[in-house]
Amino acid sequence: MFEFNQLQPLASHKSDRLELTVNQVDREVAWHQAQHHSNPISRYNAYLNGICLKTFLNWLSEWLAEEAFPQPSVWHSQDISSIWELVNGTAIQIGDTRLVLIPSDEGDLEELCVPQEWVDIPNWSADYYIPVQVNLDGDEDECWMEVCGFATHRQLKNEGRYSAGDHTYALPTKELTQSLVVMQITLGLNLQQEVSPLPSLSEVESAELLHKLGNSSVYSPRLIAPFEQWASFLANDQCRQQLYNHRLGIIEEPAVAAAPSVVIQTQASLFQRLNTYVQVGWQIADEMMEQLGMVEPGLIYAITGSEAYRYGGSSTLKGIPTLLDLLHDGNKGNQLRAADLLGRVEPGNAEAISALTNLLKTTKDDDVRCQAAVSLGKLDPKNSAAGVKIGKILELTIRLDTVRVLLEITLLPEGSDQTNVYLRVLPVRTKILPLNLEVIVLDEDGEVLWEEQADSDTNRFQNDFSGTIGDYFQVKVAYQEVSITEDFTI
Repeated sequence: MFEFNQLQPLASHKSDRLELTVNQVDREVAWHQAQHHSNPISRYNAYLNGICLKTFLNWLSEWLAEEAFPQPSVWHSQDISSIWELVNGTAIQIGDTRLVLIPSDEGDLEELCVPQEWVDIPNWSADYYIPVQVNLDGDEDECWMEVCGFATHRQLKNEGRYSAGDHTYALPTKELTQSLVVMQITLGLNLQQEVSPLPSLSEVESAELLHKLGNSSVYSPRLIAPFEQWASFLANDQCRQQLYNHRLGIIEEPAVAAAPSVVIQTQASLFQRLNTYVQVGWQIADEMMEQLGMVEPGLIYAITGSEAYRYGGSSTLKGIPTLLDLLHDGNKGNQLRAADLLGRVEPGNAEAISALTNLLKTTKDDDVRCQAAVSLGKLDPKNSAAGVKIGKILELTIRLDTVRVLLEITLLPEGSDQTNVYLRVLPVRTKILPLNLEVIVLDEDGEVLWEEQADSDTNRFQNDFSGTIGDYFQVKVAYQEVSITEDFTI
């Protein structure tokens, strides 16, 4: 699924253009993640951007590693869904340099068409803009995408055709620089034209925009308000996330009656907020571990129909009495298996919900507690004790060798406004982590919360901490001279 040899450039009829195959598994993941959007247009935009980003980023990471450049990262990866809900395009950081991918599924891409947000919002603007033609009409093994060159910010501002009707800047592809080698050579140069600062919005103006644009039937909210007002609203991370939540119907409660634009989310909506956690590359952790073959054989045997668990029947419910017995036998392994399997019965099953709720109250083992909360979330998402667990594969490429580890994050509600974060880093398809692999957790001020380094027999990193909704942290995984940093907001 994650092998680079699936992403080798294809022979292109345009010698200077890069053409990459699109992996079928990546398409399926992107389609699954795109369902966390409010309407068909937003879902397709997220799908197209997800495919484009995954395919290009894998190639770019390998390409830059060969030249000892900093590894690329996705700008605002922690809330990229809130951007794709509203605007086409994805920003990638390479050190201090930013480039923006603009995907299109047009049959013959004749021009680069960049949403004005990526050009005229000061903290959104980039150095390079890259149009990508995505072809998904072929068979599963014949889908591809072609990078059609690049333009600089200065070029777009000075030479691009501005359209007030759809708030875009456009340049014919024949006027672009075709070879990405030129972009690599100029990395680090200041290629941006100065843009005007945006006006400030009052709380009343923000609340009015949120009300006007929060209806998911408004397919193009970016074109409803005057651009300067819209851009100021969009550039505010909290306002943009609130708009995304409103359009998806995620429940929010006012924090202060006099400030309607400032909101907090209740603990009951923690599982609903999985929509904002499943970003590019993130998946439901259980699904990912099954795909990677990281589930214990005994557990797989139980899931597929052991008589000891199911009494020989086809209904999962027939196994519940035995699973309930395992919850109380004192064996941690059995409790983990039973709690996991209870999460696989049909949602709303009262007996399973009661058993998991009771286990949460009685267990003193953190692993069992995590599994019980996550399983409870599958059966009763609105339960105040429900948890969520997601995972992401991190690929660290050193020359021709790629090391892969699984970053897993479990969120559990604790009290009225606290969330416990359980973080694990696991090896993928090996028994131990690479020697000297490091994991560092940083808070919003860059202060180290936790750091660890693998020795010769380290099979995982594991730690937990707590925070309030909205708290931000980073997880940095480093191996030799390569590192990947993931941003996360509770």
